[in-house]
Amino acid sequence: MTLTKRISELMASLVVGVPEREFHIQLGFLVSLLGEPFYLYGRSGSGKSLVVDRLVAAFKGAKALKMGAREQEIPSNLSSYEFVVFLSYDPRDEKTKDNVKIALEDKGKSSLIISGDMRPEDALKRGEIIDKVSLTIVLPENISAKALCSLLQTQGDVTQTRVSPGLSISAEEKAQWIEEIKKVSLSEDALHVISQIVEVCDSNNIYVPIRKWIALTNIMKAMAFFNGRTETQLTDTFFLGMPIWSRTVSNNVITEKYRQIVLKRILKDVPDVLDRPYNADDLLFRVKKLLKSSNNLYETKMFNGEPCLFYRITIAGESVPLYAPLRYIETEGEFHPFNELRQEEKRVRCNYHGTSSCTISVASSVKSTGIRTTMSRTTTSTVADKFEDYGVLPTHILKENDPEIMEKKNAELNEIKQEIQAVAEKETKAMQALKAVFSAIKTSKEDLFCSKDLFTEIQDQLSALFDSTKVILGKVKEAHDLLAG
Repeated sequence: MTLTKRISELMASLVVGVPEREFHIQLGFLVSLLGEPFYLYGRSGSGKSLVVDRLVAAFKGAKALKMGAREQEIPSNLSSYEFVVFLSYDPRDEKTKDNVKIALEDKGKSSLIISGDMRPEDALKRGEIIDKVSLTIVLPENISAKALCSLLQTQGDVTQTRVSPGLSISAEEKAQWIEEIKKVSLSEDALHVISQIVEVCDSNNIYVPIRKWIALTNIMKAMAFFNGRTETQLTDTFFLGMPIWSRTVSNNVITEKYRQIVLKRILKDVPDVLDRPYNADDLLFRVKKLLKSSNNLYETKMFNGEPCLFYRITIAGESVPLYAPLRYIETEGEFHPFNELRQEEKRVRCNYHGTSSCTISVASSVKSTGIRTTMSRTTTSTVADKFEDYGVLPTHILKENDPEIMEKKNAELNEIKQEIQAVAEKETKAMQALKAVFSAIKTSKEDLFCSKDLFTEIQDQLSALFDSTKVILGKVKEAHDLLAG
């Protein structure tokens, strides 16, 4: 039996009867193996004691010292125990607080588990050990209905931990594996993710001790080792995107940024897919306008940095100027014109309906008060506003079939044809790259210690990007077919 298969079977036996806590137990196993102290957090009844018992059972003949909530003296021979466990940890009890500090100093190679239902930030900060604990494992508060029904059907005694003697780990194996794990190298992907998280921490004033980074990278190396690899890979960093960081602020910031960091790393060869997705709707808009619009030269004024059609309307006895961008003339669809403050006047709607005459409607809320009197306070309409027709205003045509307009449109059409070709090639390559990335990462889904929840989340994001790229290509093809027709 290979080491990977053996550890896989060991993990399977440890999680029996403890639904939806599989990865929590796997992570706890790795931390325990490496002898790193961690805080096991969960509300009463979340399964903390079960998890502790399963972790102890993974190691052959392991002696576990369990310190309860009641006051007791900590023994002097801590290093003779493979596990030192503090149950129902409450740092408000000075004796318990002191015992944990002693254990952190004197545990030697023992695995230290601090278990409690007090929020990690409060418990570890009150206990003055927040920077001495390698990570926090947060158990779910409950289980899903599906998992509960499955558990009830088995009717087994979940308090019983059954690990085959051939699977449990001896002290000699543990020591040997730790030495082998140290030889695993950190990949470029893993180092990139770490450096990016460090930058996030620096910019958000989040302190992560070097000792903690060493512990976290050793966990990554252990994941690679038990999967038969001599180098880590990107999926070995997935646990960094979980709330392991002890402080609420740290968890919120790092877990959010981690998803962005890892997705960018996965898509390092196609960054434009994330950074600036192509606006295919704008392409279609421009093509349809060029094909359907006339060659008329209209009287315009430069306003707000672009040529606009000028209108003046009278509301509640006051005359108000409005500026409709020339780009909307002879198009379909509503838009808001500019007001004299160079802002979109959202209490007025315009629509050319494919012609050169502008249909104007005004929000009912300004019919009696006027637009200018409230302009300095607001330029937005309320949700309850109803728009009423004001009128249809013509546009002054200076010249029909203007040669300069025709020449300009032909030049724009040629530019768009080149744009369509370039975009089609670029998006096709992006689609192929996304497909390759998806296939490559898919092979790691069944790896030992891979966070299935985060893996699925990233897969879904890749699928969504693939689908959006496919939509862009479809609209680019539509624009091409319109020009070809």
